[in-house]
Amino acid sequence: MIIDYSFLINGFSLIQISGYIDPGSFTAIMAMIIGGIAGVGMTLKMYWYKIKEKMSK
Repeated sequence: MIIDYSFLINGFSLIQISGYIDPGSFTAIMAMIIGGIAGVGMTLKMYWYKIKEKMSK
């Protein structure tokens, strides 16, 4: 019994990837980055007085 594994090699090969990136991908990535920065900023704003008090001691 001979099993042909060429479908695995051809199906999962990186050579056949066309390299197309959806134009909306950049927008989604930028939204994640901006959201992360905003989240860090809001966290610092919420805890600013506690941080300031610990640094001044």
